[in-house]
Amino acid sequence: MITILTGPPGAGKTTVAALLAVETERPTVNLTTDVFYRSVVTGFVPPYLAGSEHQNAVVADAIVGAATAYARGGYDVVLDGVVGPWFLPPFRAAAAREGWDLAYVVLRPGLDETLARATDRADAELRDEAAVRSMHAAFADLGDLEPHCRDTTGEDPSATAAALRAALDAGAFRLPVPVPAPEPGLDADARVDPPLRADEATTLRGYLDFHRDTLRWKTAGLTAEQLRTPHPPSRLTLGGLVKHLAYVESHWFSAMLHGGEVVAPFDTADWDADPDWEFHSAGDDSPEELRRILDVAVADSDRRIDAALAAGGLDGTSVRESGRPGEGAFSLRWILVHMIEEYARHNGHADLLREAVDGATGE
Repeated sequence: MITILTGPPGAGKTTVAALLAVETERPTVNLTTDVFYRSVVTGFVPPYLAGSEHQNAVVADAIVGAATAYARGGYDVVLDGVVGPWFLPPFRAAAAREGWDLAYVVLRPGLDETLARATDRADAELRDEAAVRSMHAAFADLGDLEPHCRDTTGEDPSATAAALRAALDAGAFRLPVPVPAPEPGLDADARVDPPLRADEATTLRGYLDFHRDTLRWKTAGLTAEQLRTPHPPSRLTLGGLVKHLAYVESHWFSAMLHGGEVVAPFDTADWDADPDWEFHSAGDDSPEELRRILDVAVADSDRRIDAALAAGGLDGTSVRESGRPGEGAFSLRWILVHMIEEYARHNGHADLLREAVDGATGE
């Protein structure tokens, strides 16, 4: 089993991790993230500062690699360090790939006690009050991961270790590790390949449906936390891609093609305040809500495509025109090809994001 013991400076994680590694009957390795960060001699950036994203991602990969090597050798691993939820995807991917049990425990004393403990440390960098406050705030509200937290205010490290050992032995603090998505064609919800010989409209719609289902497949079976997890340095998330493509569907087939309004929730968004609202707001939506938003937009688009084909075929043009001088309206043919391009591009992003989240791959 791999146990990640984390929290802000002063939470007691290093002492507790050492006790957990000793007080067990299984061969166990105690890794600390500090060793990996200190190995970066030239070009080191404190991991809580802006500009450290690439370094932190590389260090996380190195830590996962070390933990994997020990686990393959038959050792349990207790890892201590500041490992926020944003660092979990590579651990989860490895757990899915290697068959680990993965536990995540956040020690979280109150702010006053955290400051008192941390500023009394010998390491000058971790005595900086602003840095400690920032790292404490990063663990203040963990959403779906709140059950993985333990308040260690006033608690002796030995008592914390004993309580955690009993809880871990009972199966507490485990992170769900989704089974990788099946290969296309192996499940009841498999994608349907576009027809090899059909008229132009049927072929275009076949490819559009194929890519819609690819996005659904690439985002299936994930938790809300996984859907809102980026893969640094990119800020893209799988949930953001789902909501973005739902918006793009409605923008092109409802607003541009038919001159109507975009479907909810996009019709009430404050786009002036946040032009990328659909990407940013997706983290607040459940997996079920994101799927519903996409399905509603797709169903509305299909009705509008049917109407446009009946009215003017692929050569029929949009009510609204291009904003670029002299271009005029869009043909339905152009909009369908553009939507296929839009999905294909973002499904490539989804491939990479899904593999980073839980290790699932496939064409």
